[in-house]
Amino acid sequence: METPEKKEELQADTSFDSVKESASGVLGGLMGQIRRLEEAMKAERMGDVYQIYWNELPASIQQSSNANHEIDNFLTSKLDQEIQRTFPFMIMRDVVSPVLINYQIGSYYRDRAVLQVDATQPTIKILPEIREQWEKAMKNGYKEQLEELQNQQDDFDAKTIAAQSELRELNGKIAHQEKLKADLEETKSFMNRKKVEEEIEVIDTKLKELKQQRSQWTPFVGDQLSGESQKIELANRIANLSLEQAIAIKELRLIKKRFGGLEEMDAALEIFIKDFLNRGAE
Repeated sequence: METPEKKEELQADTSFDSVKESASGVLGGLMGQIRRLEEAMKAERMGDVYQIYWNELPASIQQSSNANHEIDNFLTSKLDQEIQRTFPFMIMRDVVSPVLINYQIGSYYRDRAVLQVDATQPTIKILPEIREQWEKAMKNGYKEQLEELQNQQDDFDAKTIAAQSELRELNGKIAHQEKLKADLEETKSFMNRKKVEEEIEVIDTKLKELKQQRSQWTPFVGDQLSGESQKIELANRIANLSLEQAIAIKELRLIKKRFGGLEEMDAALEIFIKDFLNRGAE
């Protein structure tokens, strides 16, 4: 007959055996996943690499296997190789991070990144601010904006010239009225005091009106430094916008030459990712 102590010992042995069996199964499955990942990487079956690494391996194994960006570097290198093969005119521009790389679509007088590859997804997309500029160029948005700025500049110049002319005339009238007032002050005496003061009052009223008119024109001239600063700012905005337009138009021409158009480019990039994930598939 089994003693209670013996029973507990047997139950403990059985429980430990279950744990070992369960752990052995887990480790066996994990080792199998790791072997499959290694095989997929060696055979460059990219769809399988992404599926196993991101969807099958535990987070802890993902982190440990990529501690020094080994997986990141593998994925970005394979993506870059395939980009160079499929789109040989594309040039790597910036390595933003171990998984983000920016590309330009050719070499021209103002090189800049227009595409970003994300190796973790994977995706290859036009940078949002670049797409916005391309669409703006296609809709003649730059032309409208430049015309508006040019009108502002012309209006500013016209108002400045008009203000200078008006101020010269007003200053002359004010000087004339002030001289009349000074002459009257000198002729004022006990006998004509009331009459002179009435005439001076009329002159003061005119002076007030003239100075009010002058104050309305003064802001269009201001001090010379402020006026020049405003003109320079407007000129810089026009120059920068003109350059941005020129770059966008040049890039759109390259897109038309390489892809046929922006929509065709979007489609080609989607197909590229699909083909990349199907690479090496049996």
